[in-house]
Amino acid sequence: MVAGAVVLRRSAFTVPVDDSKRLSPRARRRAFFAILACADVGIGIVEPSAIDTRNIFHASLEAMRQAVLHLPESPDRLLIDGPWTVPGLDLPMTPVVHGDRRSLAIACASIVAKVVRDELMCWYDREHPVYGFARHKGYPTAAHLAALVAHGPSPIHRRSFRPVAALLT
Repeated sequence: MVAGAVVLRRSAFTVPVDDSKRLSPRARRRAFFAILACADVGIGIVEPSAIDTRNIFHASLEAMRQAVLHLPESPDRLLIDGPWTVPGLDLPMTPVVHGDRRSLAIACASIVAKVVRDELMCWYDREHPVYGFARHKGYPTAAHLAALVAHGPSPIHRRSFRPVAALLT
């Protein structure tokens, strides 16, 4: 689980910046470097075992908390992508449903998180090549599920992920 936090120093981009899901991987990478050039960025990463222990929702909140704590300076206010707040932070927070479509800063944080996640998946692909992580980025594609059946789960697979849990029982 990867989350990003972004504090924009300026917001004039020379490349498209939008909801990360609306951008191609190539466009996200270009936007990522443009964001790094004009923003302070924090990254939070929660390991698969923590997701198994806490659940995906609480792990995502923890990744958000870590991302904010990794900013170079504490922001005045947090805009949170979703209808909740992040526990463990003593900052004013504004939940923004569909925030990656409604807030430039949230869209930037989403792009940062997705590009970092994709890079991690490419690294995992070099460590565990039989799973094809560089292609599917961890999503449960047919090829990913077939690799799980053929090779069993890797050390980075979440044990609570239903197909992995089914293989382990």
